Amino acid sequence: MSRLVSRLASRPDAVPLLAAAMLLLLGAQVALVFKVPSWGNDEPAHMGYVASLAEGRLPTIETDIVDDPARFPGTAEELRGWDEEHGDVWTANHPPLFPLAMVPVWWALSDHQSAMVITMRLANTLGFAFWLYLVGALARELVPRRPAVAALAVVVAAAPTLVLRSAFFQNDGWASASAVLLFLVTVRMVRDRVTPQRVAVAAAAGTVAVGMRTQGVLVVALCALTLLVVLWRRWGPTGPGRCRAAAVAAVVGVVPAAAFGWFFVRNLLLYGDLTGQAALLEKFERSPVTSWAGIADIPGVVEPIAATPIPLVVALVLVPAALVGSVRRHGVRPDPVWILLGVHAALTLHSVVGFLRVGGGLHDRYLMQSMPVLATAVAVGMLGVGRWWAAAAPGTPAAERRDWWVASAWSAVLLAWLAGTLAWLLHHHVFSRQASSPVDGPVPDVLAVLGACAGAAVLAVLVRSARGVTVQPTASRAGPTTRSSATRT
Repeated sequence: MSRLVSRLASRPDAVPLLAAAMLLLLGAQVALVFKVPSWGNDEPAHMGYVASLAEGRLPTIETDIVDDPARFPGTAEELRGWDEEHGDVWTANHPPLFPLAMVPVWWALSDHQSAMVITMRLANTLGFAFWLYLVGALARELVPRRPAVAALAVVVAAAPTLVLRSAFFQNDGWASASAVLLFLVTVRMVRDRVTPQRVAVAAAAGTVAVGMRTQGVLVVALCALTLLVVLWRRWGPTGPGRCRAAAVAAVVGVVPAAAFGWFFVRNLLLYGDLTGQAALLEKFERSPVTSWAGIADIPGVVEPIAATPIPLVVALVLVPAALVGSVRRHGVRPDPVWILLGVHAALTLHSVVGFLRVGGGLHDRYLMQSMPVLATAVAVGMLGVGRWWAAAAPGTPAAERRDWWVASAWSAVLLAWLAGTLAWLLHHHVFSRQASSPVDGPVPDVLAVLGACAGAAVLAVLVRSARGVTVQPTASRAGPTTRSSATRT
């Protein structure tokens, strides 16, 4: 076991890999035991979307959810909904790429409803796991000289409610993974070289992001604009330089627009806006929030806030302190990468707040595409605590070792909180609402145990990384060094 941990710790992506495996295992466990379908996670509407596409029809938010008693004798009555509005495909305002990818599953398993929905759930769980891995990859690009920051950011991003939501048939997993992949490739082109392969991956990731959720439009627009500005400055104001910069930005921005721009025009014609938000709020008779007292009545507001108090407190207290300290030490240093991700996070938060004010519900999965920069900022704030008790010159092995130990301590707290909160969520939101599970037997329990083992392995790798940094006795008098000066045993 010690050799395995040492071998894993030698990989720069060890923590993201293990955390992704943990999320995949825990999400799969919930996917197997939660009743079919889950109304609280929009599964009937998503299933109706797939059914319409399987019949060759693109649904609207007024299209009936499939409820054929001959095909679904156990749940046909439930799929009709408790009122007319909840008997429709209310998710039809989102682009059709993910439901279209699930059509083969419908054709193969529609006569076995539980197996079909669980398979679709697991597809989303896999997307969540890939998203969490990419959060770590992007965090390494944001803070390349402090590897412990990226490792801790992944643990921060594995919030209990997101782990739970990964278990249901939704489009958030792959939508967020493709958006973060687009950010990652864009960051590498901004900071390194522009290659045809990177441009192709960016265009493909942007197309998937736009085809999955309307949020992908903002990501594609910001990445294309950032590439245009940065490459224009890099390659000079001459004609060839301008043409190359415009060509790269055009491929990244125009390919997704050409693939799915028609869908948003359709939304505009059908509902009066590009996202269909106003029509959905009117359909479900949501009331605007006009006072502070009305915040408590926002649908879904309690669960994500109650499940993530530690990152929230750090974001409000330690992150501003870390930001002020950084400005004092280094001054203001504009970075196009941080500007890109910061602007996206600010616009996303503004959109979410606006949605809540007009009567929408709060779902933390709306922040998944902004999670790399949010989790990285929280991780930096958490590691700032180490400066209070162990001074070390930045860039030295002593500072790196301190980072790893502080990251290990915070990760232990966060993983323990994840285990306890997830158990509470399972008790109150899963097992308290159903008399039986779709899948019985030892498999769900085995997945839960393996998920706990993966979480323990994350902590073991962090501790091994801390112990593996050799601090020379003269390191404090030698001054700042590069990360290559830290040797691992």
